[in-house]
Amino acid sequence: MKVKIKICGVLDHHIMSTISDLNVDYVGLVFFEKSPRNISIEKAKSIVKYLNNSTKIVALTVNATDQFLRNVVTNLSPDYIQLHGKESPYRCCEIKRKFKTKIIKAISAKSSKNLNFQINKYKFVTDTIIIDSPKDHLPGGNGKTFNWKILKKGKKNINWLLAGGINLSNVTKAIKITKTKGLDISSGVEISKGIKSSQLIKSFVKKCRNI
Repeated sequence: MKVKIKICGVLDHHIMSTISDLNVDYVGLVFFEKSPRNISIEKAKSIVKYLNNSTKIVALTVNATDQFLRNVVTNLSPDYIQLHGKESPYRCCEIKRKFKTKIIKAISAKSSKNLNFQINKYKFVTDTIIIDSPKDHLPGGNGKTFNWKILKKGKKNINWLLAGGINLSNVTKAIKITKTKGLDISSGVEISKGIKSSQLIKSFVKKCRNI
């Protein structure tokens, strides 16, 4: 089975065109001011025009207000809203209902026990879960891996993506250990913080599809 790929934190139309040409499964747009990958709604609107119809648009937000989410949904009609803050299961449900969109919730992998607790908390109110490294100074995109072996137990019957420090050199190992069916990558295809490389994206996608 082909591993699904999400490229997160895209800022320009050249990278968007590359993602489109490669038929990457998801593209993430970051709406969080403290992130080096933050994008304005206007800019996001102008670059999604370069996407094909098969790549799903994910709008990443952190503890966003309804007003902000409405603005994102009205302008971009994303396929998913990714919640990367402290949103409760109730809040996930509320956003899903109000904006009639699929929800991705990011959770941190602190320990096997904690991870299973988090998964059980969110699995019925989200469409996909992202399992990421414990939060650093930013909620995500810190380029740090975690102990993948804690993923060996649990995760039954949920859609999930592996995130946190994945790159060309460790992706084969990551898939082998975690048996993930999906990867979420950001800093691993960048030449500097926030600046994606078309060549790195092409190499990464090719490698994933040949595993």
